[in-house]
Amino acid sequence: MLLALLWGCVEDTGTSWKQFNAGDNTLDVVVGTVDELDPVETNLTSTTGETQVGTGSVDPGGGPVGTVHQVRVEVLADYETAVSRVSVRTDSGDRGVDEFDLLRDSAGAGLWVGDIQSVGTAGEVRTDTLTIRLWEEDTSGG
Repeated sequence: MLLALLWGCVEDTGTSWKQFNAGDNTLDVVVGTVDELDPVETNLTSTTGETQVGTGSVDPGGGPVGTVHQVRVEVLADYETAVSRVSVRTDSGDRGVDEFDLLRDSAGAGLWVGDIQSVGTAGEVRTDTLTIRLWEEDTSGG
């Protein structure tokens, strides 16, 4: 399971959200390797998958248990005002699923970052799937 270091689990603020990007914008992170792996990156697309709305990356893309991974999301300028929350859902198989909000950079409206640490037991090797989710506030009242 990837453990949040700089932010906590998503909490209910009473705000309604709707997802701005496609639900299949994922990255795989290998946990339990001997060495750190190269960063992994993916394009983030609109709900239909037709338009690129940003990029997401994890650095390093894998490593030994205990590795701190930086998750970075850059929302393209045309869409940065629509996105008011970014989260990453971690699926660690038998270890469970968690979701964490990223922090918006104070100087860059489209830049969101956070660090997570991989946890596990000695000798454990697995691939965790991180789903990057962009959110816009749902003002439809419904």
